Amino acid sequence: MEKVIKTGDLLDLTIQGLGHAGEGVGRYENLAVFVPGVLPGERARVRITRVKKSFARGEAVDILEQAANRVVPPCPVSHRCGGCQLQHLEYQAQLDHKRAVVQAALTRLGGLEQVEVQPTLGMTDPWHYRNKIHLQVKQEGHRVKLGFYAEGTYQLATGPGHQTCLLVDKQINQVAATLEELINEQAVPPYDWQKKSGLLRHVMIRRGFRTGEIMVVLVTSSQRWPAAREFARAIVTRHPEVVSVIRNINTSPGRVVLGAENRLLTGREYIFDYLKDLKFKISAASFYQVNPLQTEVRYNRVLQLADLKGNETVVDAYCGIGTIANFLARHAGRVIGMEIVPEAVEDAKENALLNGLSNTEFIPGPVESLLPNMVAQGLKPDLVVLDPPRKGCAKEVLQAISKAQAPRVVYVSCDPGTLARDLGILDASGYQTLLAQPVDMFPWTSHVECIIQIKRAESRMK
Repeated sequence: MEKVIKTGDLLDLTIQGLGHAGEGVGRYENLAVFVPGVLPGERARVRITRVKKSFARGEAVDILEQAANRVVPPCPVSHRCGGCQLQHLEYQAQLDHKRAVVQAALTRLGGLEQVEVQPTLGMTDPWHYRNKIHLQVKQEGHRVKLGFYAEGTYQLATGPGHQTCLLVDKQINQVAATLEELINEQAVPPYDWQKKSGLLRHVMIRRGFRTGEIMVVLVTSSQRWPAAREFARAIVTRHPEVVSVIRNINTSPGRVVLGAENRLLTGREYIFDYLKDLKFKISAASFYQVNPLQTEVRYNRVLQLADLKGNETVVDAYCGIGTIANFLARHAGRVIGMEIVPEAVEDAKENALLNGLSNTEFIPGPVESLLPNMVAQGLKPDLVVLDPPRKGCAKEVLQAISKAQAPRVVYVSCDPGTLARDLGILDASGYQTLLAQPVDMFPWTSHVECIIQIKRAESRMK
């Protein structure tokens, strides 16, 4: 008879693997137990914190036997902050784990057992890679602090070094520290989420790695702020590399970061950055990859797998601000980008002009409507690039690719589960998955990204 466990029980578990969120997974009887901060091969004493019918959650109170690849996390709040899940695992082991995650998803969820999964493309220096940061603003005692929420809470993960995030660009960290000083010097009132009153809700900072330009976005309520421009000038005085300070007005009762209204306080409404030799204009709301070094690695691999000869028609579905489209445009005859966010489409058009590209076309609207309609009107793409959100592709998109008999597809995925589902659908409609290339876009986290090379089994390209 199986033993029943309950909240508060102490169990000694052997950790057998890692879950999708980076937590260790052990088993008690036939019940999976998820435990953050432990690694495969370790034995841990675990206090059960939650019990469900098919799984339980717990916290490690002691590591009885350590894994050889365990390391001491360099961040003092890594065990509380929600930003990193794997700082206690050596970097090469993270890369191996992410490759295994892709392999398991393709095999178990997609039924694709013969696909070559290449070693994960990692970073030589996997620190300080993020070019954007969102900081929470909170009154703690007599001081206003900026920081990140602790995992699963609305409390700051404060502690020594909490402003110096090891994943974030060093200059962004310096600007964040200055902002906290200025907020306290000028007595800028933080927003109180319980009382629904106060001024400063969030702070967002972006930096162009290649240009060095920095944007500061101060997300506030609609409360009057007569000293806003004075505050902005104080930032620029201390950090001349800040070329844009924007006040974003957010009156939403929820915790979504940005509101609809931007007010320029000083400088420009945008910054510039480069990916390789392509220039991109980035506004406060622009979607732009947060790891530009690995973005170049990823797009170079996309270009290799696309195998363009120079005269092809390419569809870039879910094109965002046109980063992949512009990368491919120099190697193709025509590139058509599709994107549901109208502002991103305008950014994509402007970015094409910035780079002197005349063979691109960007169309606003849902890809699941645009692509089937264009295929019905006779569009025959030689290559389709898919870069969908985490939920993957709508079935109408995959059906349109099959109907168009597109000979090649490159799929850029940020979720191995939905990727495997979509590849299974393409496989059933006459496509073959040739190769999977994991790319580590977010070192020290559980996030897994992957590029897939796909061809039609009976390609019309000779």
